[in-house]
Amino acid sequence: MKEKYCLVTNATKDKGLKVTAEIADRIRNAGHECVIITDIDFKGDSAEILRGLERVDATCRCCIVLGGDGTLIRTSRVLCEKGVPVVGINLGMLGFLSVVEKNDIEKALGYILDGNYEVEDRLMLRADIPGQNAYKGLLALNDIVVTRSGRSRLISVIVKVNGVQAASFLGDGVIVSTPTGSTGYNLSAGGPIVTPAAKLMIITPICPHSFNSRSIVIGGNDKISLMINAKDGTASETAVITVDGQDVLEMDSDDELVIGSYEKTAKLVRFEDTSFFGVIDRKFGSGENPAER
Repeated sequence: MKEKYCLVTNATKDKGLKVTAEIADRIRNAGHECVIITDIDFKGDSAEILRGLERVDATCRCCIVLGGDGTLIRTSRVLCEKGVPVVGINLGMLGFLSVVEKNDIEKALGYILDGNYEVEDRLMLRADIPGQNAYKGLLALNDIVVTRSGRSRLISVIVKVNGVQAASFLGDGVIVSTPTGSTGYNLSAGGPIVTPAAKLMIITPICPHSFNSRSIVIGGNDKISLMINAKDGTASETAVITVDGQDVLEMDSDDELVIGSYEKTAKLVRFEDTSFFGVIDRKFGSGENPAER
């Protein structure tokens, strides 16, 4: 049966589109349709990405993304609306989310064309700022971060969960992370690693000015609100909101950033021989067997 596959390539990562062409040939030689999308400006805003990905529709069996984790995240945020599974081929550096390395492409394509893979539903975040400085429907696969802007002093961020104050963190800011994003900025800030299938959110302070500030783990159906604490003398300060490390917005002390899980999920492809904790050990650990040291 003829299927439709889509290749989304960050052309800055695949010089001359050599890898893209090889994959497209493999798919077409197997009797399938292959749509190649290489004209997306991945350094632009989400609107530009959306326009570039209009050619990927619900009839696409799988979207193969060539680039790094940033390319995969941007693509996944758009394609979650269409329910298309996404698999990443790492042409960047760390590539934690892009599960296929260059030397494993042929094997991975065999799995994909044979349908020998699973699709994981990954929780996504939606953030809104009601009121005058309104932002609506900010979507994140990894995290939403509130940090101090420029050279401003420490900020105090009030954290509420379901309308009840849960913490007030004085420091460089706060990360709200999904399980997928737990291995990103959250991990660097001392937050916990969470298996990606979990339905929860993690609130982690950044460089807290306290000995007892720790991450808070809450349910996937809870609601978080973040506000700058004006009582600490930061009323005139402007904080910065960063979505997935890509989209940057400003937040005033009068604003309330409301975050919850999004109604739709990102769909990421997982192969049977790819273990989440195996990837963690390979990417972040020494890669050695302790018994052999």
